[in-house]
Amino acid sequence: MLESKWGLRFVALLLALFMFLSANNVFDELLYNNENVAETEVVEGIPVEILYDEESQYVSGAPEQVNVQLYGNTSNVKRLQTTRDLSVVLDLRNRNLGEYEEHFTVEGLPDNVTAEVVPETANVNIQELVTRTFEVQAEVSESRVGPNHTLESVQIEPETVTVMGGESEMNRIQYVRATLDDNSRITQDRVDEAEVSVFDTQFNKLDVRIDPTNVRVEINVEERSKEVSVSYEVNGEVAEGYTLGDVALNYDTIEVFGTEEVLSGIDEVNVAVDVSGMESSTIRDVSIDVPEGVDRTEPAVLQADIEIEQDNG
Repeated sequence: MLESKWGLRFVALLLALFMFLSANNVFDELLYNNENVAETEVVEGIPVEILYDEESQYVSGAPEQVNVQLYGNTSNVKRLQTTRDLSVVLDLRNRNLGEYEEHFTVEGLPDNVTAEVVPETANVNIQELVTRTFEVQAEVSESRVGPNHTLESVQIEPETVTVMGGESEMNRIQYVRATLDDNSRITQDRVDEAEVSVFDTQFNKLDVRIDPTNVRVEINVEERSKEVSVSYEVNGEVAEGYTLGDVALNYDTIEVFGTEEVLSGIDEVNVAVDVSGMESSTIRDVSIDVPEGVDRTEPAVLQADIEIEQDNG
């Protein structure tokens, strides 16, 4: 047949048709749309929707997320794995108070795909809803405060939150804490957003609802300081024919800033008043002899009122 002109044309037509179908993924489409071709994939972390009477009941024990094993038509399974366009439901609307082992259901599946939830069931406890108000505590560790600062105050807004849960969980509540995520060093006033958590006496986190779930925490710090006395010494001699009268500093005490260790060793600071060659009274700035380790002083500079008298003899 290949020796004839029509035979060659027929083979060329078949080759062209094959190349066209391959380029347009027609064979893949036919393969994936074959109802007899099965595929299995796992979709992880699908949120669980719990249906129950939220006005009067509280449900504990149900997981927030589950994994879903998909079986069926390859293209549909692949699509669901990518889009995650399905939902997992735990329907408790016909249940009274008590403990149950309930199966999950998967919604949003096409006809040629089935699913299995992992785990298949949840052990849930349906209790009467209890609502109480608690004061929120926010503990800021002194170890987070910089060595040159002290913790002045911690303010929370709002100061109270509403906690909702089953009676058994509510009776275990011991601590309602605003947990700060940022553990960086605190060296200035700051405002953080903190998540509220509820714990029992052993600091086990309890399965309850909290409103609001976050609070505003304002942390105020102040620099570590100490008030110490000031002494002075006179350096040099006034001009010939003059006598040094009184020397008075404008401050008897000053505030020094530093770490607790440094401040504990300081009770007094000194200043030097240089009167070399002076012939008249004046007020001049004098620097403070700052001990090692002191960050700064308040005030930073002192003034000395120096009286000079002329000799009459």
